[in-house]
Amino acid sequence: MPDSARSHRDLVMGALAGQAALAARTAARTLYDAGGREVLPTVAQAGLQTVLTRTASGAVAAAAPSLLVDAAVQAGAAEVASLAVVTTARAAGAQIVRTAARAGVVGFVVDAAFGAAEGVMAYRRGTMTRKQACVHASVEAGTGAASTSVGVLVAAGAVALTGGMAAPAVMAIGTGTALATKLGLSRLFARNRASKPVAPLPAAV
Repeated sequence: MPDSARSHRDLVMGALAGQAALAARTAARTLYDAGGREVLPTVAQAGLQTVLTRTASGAVAAAAPSLLVDAAVQAGAAEVASLAVVTTARAAGAQIVRTAARAGVVGFVVDAAFGAAEGVMAYRRGTMTRKQACVHASVEAGTGAASTSVGVLVAAGAVALTGGMAAPAVMAIGTGTALATKLGLSRLFARNRASKPVAPLPAAV
């Protein structure tokens, strides 16, 4: 996949994960009020917020730096989605799971499309067999679903353990975690494929 196409995919996936994380923020705050505040001492809560925000912002800056430019604008626009009132911890947990699952479905679809396009181009160039192209598209789809869901869950978990966080910080954690997870999973699968012998493509008749 050309670097420009991959960069565009990172922008789409990063924005998706960040906005979904914002949508789960109110529910996560309910979990904090219901007992999450007791898990960590106050100093540890502040430290965790700082570490997660800085680490996530670094991941975003490395993979999709343009997301940092308009993060505040996107956060403000997505804030409406997080205003639903959630009164119980059980309902809050269910809402977070649903939000993460929906983000995962969209991530699956987006990365399946990019993976399929990449597989088709590789097949036409003769660098992948038809089966390898299908496997590649499946891996991209699966890692896309996993990474966006993880981004939402990590951001929601951060709020549930540390309390109120500014919208741009929540979005940065969701976005950065998703991008870092996607990169890590992609490298893991690439190493696994590289360690296995690949049957040569049949010679043209």
